Amino acid sequence: MINKSKKPFDRLAVRYLSNDERISEFSVDEKIGQWLDPCYDAIAWSEFIVYGFPPTSSDEDEDDEPEDDFSTATEIGKISGCHIARSLIVNLEDDPYVVCDDADQDLEAMYSVLQEHEGDFIDYNDIYYLLEIELKPEYQGFGYEAILLMQLPAIIVRSLHVFPSLIMHLPHQTQYDEPEQNEEMDAIIRHHSEYILQNIDKSVKDDNVVLFPPMHKIPEKEINRMLGRRNPGDTVPEAYRNQEIYRLFKSVGFEEIGRTGWLCKRIANIFTEDGLNH
Repeated sequence: MINKSKKPFDRLAVRYLSNDERISEFSVDEKIGQWLDPCYDAIAWSEFIVYGFPPTSSDEDEDDEPEDDFSTATEIGKISGCHIARSLIVNLEDDPYVVCDDADQDLEAMYSVLQEHEGDFIDYNDIYYLLEIELKPEYQGFGYEAILLMQLPAIIVRSLHVFPSLIMHLPHQTQYDEPEQNEEMDAIIRHHSEYILQNIDKSVKDDNVVLFPPMHKIPEKEINRMLGRRNPGDTVPEAYRNQEIYRLFKSVGFEEIGRTGWLCKRIANIFTEDGLNH
């Protein structure tokens, strides 16, 4: 006879079967959601494949075609980006900037811009970072990019079941400034990092590891440069911009945040003046 007083498992795992497989693993004694990780659970990367369908003849009824019938479809491109559940990060009592910084260099730059211009972004929750809309060359120039940008909020709702307050995008620059090589400062930063690692005070106070004080005062700008972070006040020079891309995004309601180069579309709610309240 089985002794049911003792549990046969002390950990459980639940697999979410999708293109982006997610596994929830936890102890049977843990509280609800205690095992959530803001960097993993609040930032979900996604990729959508874009298809085109040929025109139907006048005597064909499009409604008769099943929605999942792609036998006549042509793959013409993709949309990639990620959803940042800022409200979840805040509810988990974490710092959205720190989480974005830990997750990805582009997300760090994005949230740095939002912090720098926080007076313009008082009331917003989740964010969708649009990495790119990439169509095959033979399907460019027909206006499909603008149509996809207009429909993007609805695509996100249908696909990810979330509705972001902001859609953010940074167009690729046509050229970049080469940072000046400051070998002396680089050496100081490397020495400083080694000093910290080799001299950690093992005593723990208030749950924080206490470090010996740094040997040199290093400008934050130089630290950010070494770590690949954006410095406050960074802008994209006019000569480095792909003006065609900026015109495209602005034509469908995006606006630039200052002179940072970052484009943003505010989605107040699921209803817009563009038509179907999407």
